[in-house]
Amino acid sequence: MWHKQVPSKVSLFAWRLLRDRIPTKTNLVRRRVLQQNDVLYVGGCGHPETTDHLFLNCVLFGSIWYLVWKWLDISSVSPGVICDHYAHFIHMAGLPRLTHSSLKVIWLACVWELWKERNNRVFKNTASDPLYHP
Repeated sequence: MWHKQVPSKVSLFAWRLLRDRIPTKTNLVRRRVLQQNDVLYVGGCGHPETTDHLFLNCVLFGSIWYLVWKWLDISSVSPGVICDHYAHFIHMAGLPRLTHSSLKVIWLACVWELWKERNNRVFKNTASDPLYHP
């Protein structure tokens, strides 16, 4: 998780993310902060907001990984579990070991931006278009 080019708050977030310790709605229901009927994802897809759904399986947020792989010119199948996704992403088969550090930074930046976008949708009622390039 820890990388000298990544702010410690991002590394700490990712460390918590991989341990399913971030305040997703399902985690907040489990801790009795939210009621059971508040568990649905803010994107309106009808699925509970779990870590894996939010970052990987959601049609909106999960599509970011396709765009990242396209940008990197890599073809890959995404694992459906966040820990497996992290390991798979930073150790892409066939890529030189020197790229692992760069891939880690890219992965950390992506999950951080996804979390910030999720929070903007929850707390500020705003949404960005991931396909919009100003």
